[in-house]
Amino acid sequence: MTWRAAGLLGMVLACALTGCVGPAATGKSSGRGAAEINAELGLAYMQQGDYEHALEKLKHALSFDPQLASANHYIAEVYQQIGETKTAETHYRKALSATPVDPMLLNNFGVFLCRQKRLDEAQTLFMTAAKQPFYKTPEVAYSNAALCALQQPDETKAEEYLRTALRLNPRLPAALYEMAALKFKQQDYLSARAFLQRYFNAARASPQSLWLGVRVEKQLGDEANAAKYAMRLKEDFPLAAETELLQGQKGR
Repeated sequence: MTWRAAGLLGMVLACALTGCVGPAATGKSSGRGAAEINAELGLAYMQQGDYEHALEKLKHALSFDPQLASANHYIAEVYQQIGETKTAETHYRKALSATPVDPMLLNNFGVFLCRQKRLDEAQTLFMTAAKQPFYKTPEVAYSNAALCALQQPDETKAEEYLRTALRLNPRLPAALYEMAALKFKQQDYLSARAFLQRYFNAARASPQSLWLGVRVEKQLGDEANAAKYAMRLKEDFPLAAETELLQGQKGR
C-alpha cells in the first residue's frame, strides 16, 4: 500500500490549529472541511503507526461527515491493522459506495479480501482497479491478483497476472520474486535464476530471496553461487527463519 508522505502531519496539524476554513464558511461546508482535516490527520498518524490517535481523528472526521470516502477508507485500514475485520469491511464498503472507481481503494480492499481468503472477490477488485484509466500503478494490482491466484492455487492465472505486471513495470520487485518462486516450483530453474537476478537488480535482498537463490543454484549444480547466497543470508539476516532452514539443511 502506498500512502502520502508522513510529513503531511505537520502541514495538516497547522491547518487544523488555524482552522483553514474561511470566515464565510458555515454549516455543511465547514463540517466537510473539518471532516477532511481530521481524515488527513488520521492518515498521517496511521502512517506513523500510531493507530490509537489515527482512530481518534478518523472517528472525529466521520462525526462531521459519515459518508466521507477518504475517512472511511483510512479507518478501514486502521481497523484491518488492529484485527477488527468486520468493522474494517463495513468502512471499506462505505468508502466504495462513495467512490466506486477509486483504484487505490479498490486495490486496498482487494488486499483485505485476499487476506480473508475471499480470493475470487479480491481478484475482481484488483482487475477493476487495474483497468481504471488514471491509476498510476496498475502493475501493483496485477501483482496482488497473482498472489491471490497462487492461493487458489491457479498457477496459470498467477503467471498471466505476473507477466502483465512485468510488462507494465519490468522492475517491480514483488512480481519478479514471485515469478522466480513460481518457476522454481515448476522446476524451471534457469528461468527462476533469471527472474531472481532481475529481482536483485531492482531491490534489496531479503531473507526469502537469498534462500530461494541458495535452492535455485543447488538445483543448477552451482555450489559456488549457492554458497555466496548462503553466506549473505547468514551475515545479513542471522535471525531470519530462512537462516534457520539453511542451518538445519546443513545439519542433516
